[in-house]
Amino acid sequence: MIEQPTLTVDGDPHRPQSQFVTVRKLHRDVIASLCRSPDPERLLQTLLRVRVIGAAAPGIAADDLPDVIGRYEVLDDGVRFIPRLPFERGVRFRATYDPRTLARGERQQALTHEFSVPTETCVPRAQVARVFPSGDALPENLLRFYVCFSSPMQRGRAQEHVTVLDAAGCPAPDVLYRPPVELWDPSMRYLTVLLDPGRLKRGVGPHRALGPPLRAGLEYTLAVGEGMLDALGRPLRAAFSKSFRVTEAVREPVAVDGWRLLSPAPKSREPLQLIFPRPLDWALLWHTLRVTSAADEPIEGRIAVDRGERRWQFTPRSAWSPSRYLIHVESGLEDVCGNNLLGPFDRILRSTGEAAPSLSTHGISFVIA
Repeated sequence: MIEQPTLTVDGDPHRPQSQFVTVRKLHRDVIASLCRSPDPERLLQTLLRVRVIGAAAPGIAADDLPDVIGRYEVLDDGVRFIPRLPFERGVRFRATYDPRTLARGERQQALTHEFSVPTETCVPRAQVARVFPSGDALPENLLRFYVCFSSPMQRGRAQEHVTVLDAAGCPAPDVLYRPPVELWDPSMRYLTVLLDPGRLKRGVGPHRALGPPLRAGLEYTLAVGEGMLDALGRPLRAAFSKSFRVTEAVREPVAVDGWRLLSPAPKSREPLQLIFPRPLDWALLWHTLRVTSAADEPIEGRIAVDRGERRWQFTPRSAWSPSRYLIHVESGLEDVCGNNLLGPFDRILRSTGEAAPSLSTHGISFVIA
């Protein structure tokens, strides 16, 4: 017996940003024809449509409203529609799967599913959860902040609502670099805020004209306004501020030899610990260190970063066996000023014929006996 296709809306009904429309149990010939089509996007648009049928503007019939804009994915046994923007709360939608657009589907019936996103939600409004570097004393040549939100956010508001204030509470001029596109991670929860690199590098025009963005000995505040919007279009629960004082600039490479290693006990799941003499970049600490056996077999486990980004911990999934291990440290690991294992961020400009240093990996060997 041939299974009939199913049309569903998947995802958490209280989280519009997680929802998509899926048709499953399609015949393998249908999937093959979609894959062979010279214009699969157009074919998918006629095969699976999602339209607004409620909350229309006055004087506009629902049938005249445009289709919901989004993208399509071809699955092993079906197709999926993912809206470009989350389905709006309180609005009714109709998803229609019409197999008559396919030659082999002429005798099949169309499937229709009407749905809406609940207007009531228990999901609280977003707030700033943490800011890194987390310390209250930061070097004059600080390169970046990471602003971490409690839930996904929208783009396009940081220039207006993220700023650095001086001790008098006034915006400090020309401190932040404003990129053409805001620097969010894929989850839209982590925003990278850069200080002006041109003012950080000595010998470069902006530094010569204006000096560094921050001044040692002074106090500043990173301010995040309520006008930042979460994925549901709601402002922050409250404004956020982080005050800090500025210390002398740091222009030294990250020196692995200066790290302190605390080895765990054998046959335990105690964490392996690295203690750093100065704070390192919070985001890079999650991606630039890994643990392997002496034979380069990866050790699975969980990473933690704390103590003002001066301690890295690795807790293995299984107990440590008495053996030799390696910690692989990528040379691109930076401190909070952008200095890495290859040299300082503010290094002297290379001559034309000098080769750029190549990225490499530094190994730290330790034995659990």
